[in-house]
Amino acid sequence: METNAHGQPADPPLALRRPTVSAVICTVDRPVLLRQAIRSMREQRYDGVIETVVVFDGTAPDQSLNSDDAERPVTVMANTHRKGLPGGRNCGAAAATGEYLGFCDDDDTWLPGKTEAQVALLEERPDADVVVCGLEVDHRGELIPRPLKTDEISLGDLLDDRVMEVAFVTAMVRREAFLDPNRLGGADEHIPGGYAEDYEFVLRAARRHPLPTSRAALVRIGWGGHSSFAERWRTIDSALGYLLDAFPEFVEHPRGHSRVLGQRAFAAAAVRDPRARSLIGDTLRADWRQPRAYLALGVWARLLPPDRVVAALNRRGRGI
Repeated sequence: METNAHGQPADPPLALRRPTVSAVICTVDRPVLLRQAIRSMREQRYDGVIETVVVFDGTAPDQSLNSDDAERPVTVMANTHRKGLPGGRNCGAAAATGEYLGFCDDDDTWLPGKTEAQVALLEERPDADVVVCGLEVDHRGELIPRPLKTDEISLGDLLDDRVMEVAFVTAMVRREAFLDPNRLGGADEHIPGGYAEDYEFVLRAARRHPLPTSRAALVRIGWGGHSSFAERWRTIDSALGYLLDAFPEFVEHPRGHSRVLGQRAFAAAAVRDPRARSLIGDTLRADWRQPRAYLALGVWARLLPPDRVVAALNRRGRGI
């Protein structure tokens, strides 16, 4: 082994060094889950540095989580941006030092091969700023695999179908692109309540360039416990309206347009908002086959409890 003048192992030649990856974890008072998420970063099969930046949103940072490990350092900090997931992601990204950025919520984990696979894909595709992978859903202990089925995800794919596998937690991004609003930009801190912020981000990324994929499930996400958006129907309605305004391309994709309109109709029906009736009509005019219109009609007629509908969909690894 080569050593330096101090008798310590010499640094590898620059050409052999792997890029540093920064993993940004946003958390709100879920210490047990947070430690599992951090552990998943330490267990990555990647021979480069992975720095973990933990952003505490509205709670005091747990300084005991800081680590100066040379290969897997951990830094904790308070969110100094707007409260919510988008602000937390942007705050962590600004503090990160890695060439590539990945994201994780405190109830999710990266599977061991995620970093290696996505760094390799970014190195193979210098034309792309964002790559994504498949995932598996952990619904109360039942694992539901959701691999991706294509080698690229286009804007049209995302407009037609939410493709729930394509999200912040499955993405890896060139940090310089994330920090440059003229190139890609970070999470949108203005979307109401932060709802659908990952959908907005991947739509924006795919608008610039199709997203290369690692088809395998490389992330595990938790469903079925407490959700930050449970029963926040008015916020969901507002955020989806914001999304439709930001991406007028939806109108050219009736299936996707009706899906988002149906989600808005369901949210409005859940809180007995009279606009639910017109939103149901808009949904059916966009695509009469859209099932969310009929679910919203059942909720509006008090035949279906909205929370039970969502729970049933979650059991199938899906959302409303």
